[in-house]
Amino acid sequence: MRVIGGVFSWVFALIPIVYIGAMLWYFAGVGGNSAEGIVGIGLGPTVIGLAIVGLLLALPLVIKLLRVVSGTNRVPDAGAAAGDKLADTQGFDPDAAFANYMRGRDAAPPPPIASDALGDDLRPFTPRPGGFGRKGV
Repeated sequence: MRVIGGVFSWVFALIPIVYIGAMLWYFAGVGGNSAEGIVGIGLGPTVIGLAIVGLLLALPLVIKLLRVVSGTNRVPDAGAAAGDKLADTQGFDPDAAFANYMRGRDAAPPPPIASDALGDDLRPFTPRPGGFGRKGV
């Protein structure tokens, strides 16, 4: 299934590049297949803009191609069996880690709540500053 998804991603990456390339080819033909002809009929900015957009859309495809050719997208030891390599958690004791977490949690003071208010003042904390809009009176 991964191979099919990879093929579709390559095809979908090529569609806009081919479309913009065809438009550039057409405009070059209309302009007499020369830069002077394209500028002469007023399509210079259009062709330059299309070329820039085409290069921006081709950038992800070029990066994918470089990653495939250089091999940087491969994960080391991805093909090794599970028993061939040592587990990263060897010697880890989850019960001790949980006990350490709970010991640190009990030492921290609990966060203040509204029931901790002193007397009739239900807001013993500093009020938040006003936000967007008019200031309260």
